[in-house]
Amino acid sequence: MNYLLFLFISLYNFSFEAEKFDLKITVTNVKTQKGSVEVGIFNNEKSFLLKGKEYRTGSKVVTNDTIVFVLKDLTQDDYAISLYQDINSDKKCNLNFIGIPTEPYGFSNNFKPKFSKPTFNDCKIEINNNKSIMIKLLD
Repeated sequence: MNYLLFLFISLYNFSFEAEKFDLKITVTNVKTQKGSVEVGIFNNEKSFLLKGKEYRTGSKVVTNDTIVFVLKDLTQDDYAISLYQDINSDKKCNLNFIGIPTEPYGFSNNFKPKFSKPTFNDCKIEINNNKSIMIKLLD
């Protein structure tokens, strides 16, 4: 009897997969037709903006003044997005001596940092259906 109950619960749990959604990110204000746009999506407040701790990443060569990313199969969750244009193709967001990017950059919610890096909550977007957002590059 216990075996049948365990089997039923196991089958029940595997029969429901989490619903998946797509996120379309349109990056605007690409002024320089050089390099690539690098995007990082984070789903964790503690790892936000830490290199190598992204939930997902993406890269597109700049060929236009607008770049479109489509991130597929995201589960329902809160996410925060950061991106930058890697103009010199060195695979990092170059910063000045006080930590401000010297290459164009942007965040979800088009958050504009003033005196410090943004927090996860500043940039947080909820994904619970297919969604399209626009992020304007800052320079």
